[in-house]
Amino acid sequence: MDINFKIGPLIYLSNYLIKGLCVIFFMSVCVDASAQTKKATEYKAPNFGCTFEDGPFKAMIKVEQKGQAKNNLEFSTNVEIQGCQVIHIDFDKIDKELVANFKPTDIEDSGNVIILADRGIKYEIHLILP
Repeated sequence: MDINFKIGPLIYLSNYLIKGLCVIFFMSVCVDASAQTKKATEYKAPNFGCTFEDGPFKAMIKVEQKGQAKNNLEFSTNVEIQGCQVIHIDFDKIDKELVANFKPTDIEDSGNVIILADRGIKYEIHLILP
């Protein structure tokens, strides 16, 4: 007894349709994965990028000492930048009583930095952009 199966044109069409849907599905998965990778790279770039080069930079500095209004002072000097952080301030122009140690502090994108140093001294730094 022979069984003769005849494949009709609808079966061929359905096979191509299924293959086409699979290809479209896998392409969309690949494009989505690529977009997620690109988003992750774009998100990380600003964190590791810095618009301020390492080295000396001209800045306007306002110094305040907590609890002593007479020690408020504003002056212009150079600050040392490394890795988008202020690491040193040239204190040649101010009294030694307003000089304090501080930790390296991040610079905002606008060029402003607020440093809370030892002995209640606060430095507000505004970088003078070229």
